[in-house]
Amino acid sequence: MKRIGLTQRSHAVQGYAERRDMLDQRWAALIERLGGCPLPLSNRVGNVDAYLDALNLDALILTGGNDLSMLPDAADGAPERDRFEAEAYRHFLQRGKPVLGVCRGAQMINHLAGGRLVRVSGHVGTRHELVWADASPAYWERPAEVNSYHGWAIPADGLASGMEALAWARDGTVEAFRAPQARIDAIVWHPERETELGPATLVFLSAALGLTSSR
Repeated sequence: MKRIGLTQRSHAVQGYAERRDMLDQRWAALIERLGGCPLPLSNRVGNVDAYLDALNLDALILTGGNDLSMLPDAADGAPERDRFEAEAYRHFLQRGKPVLGVCRGAQMINHLAGGRLVRVSGHVGTRHELVWADASPAYWERPAEVNSYHGWAIPADGLASGMEALAWARDGTVEAFRAPQARIDAIVWHPERETELGPATLVFLSAALGLTSSR
């Protein structure tokens, strides 16, 4: 069974002198459904390379939650998470292992690759249509409508060099992209929050995480 690492949101808990890492339980159910072993990752380890080598992960998911802390007026920023995800992303990129960015995770990948983000409205707690590129890889799903929970987005001219845009919202912001020269895929919606996932979505997630040889 392949081991899938999942980053977690970081949150200060009111009434306790604690800062906790947290992950939606639906991620574990989804990874198990795909045939993988879900492993939540800590944001506060010192030596990220040694930590990830010891875990011997097969793929990495950069999950949602927390604004990137370097953004102006970031909501619930988490510098320790930003640091961990940056080092984890580099770790997997250097080793040629799959990385999937989801929502904030897609934003982080774009940021680390030199792209930019803009504040948007109308993208939190809603659903909207997607406009897809004429051609996309065979393993990519092409949903007509997706959920949306983000206040920052990637403008059409803000996608990092080397990334290929595959889908956009109607306002032109990038909703899906990949790195053709690396095993990197990114989506701005949340598959773990859908009550039902179609066969195409399951095929896409399996391929993106290296759980099948479809890619």
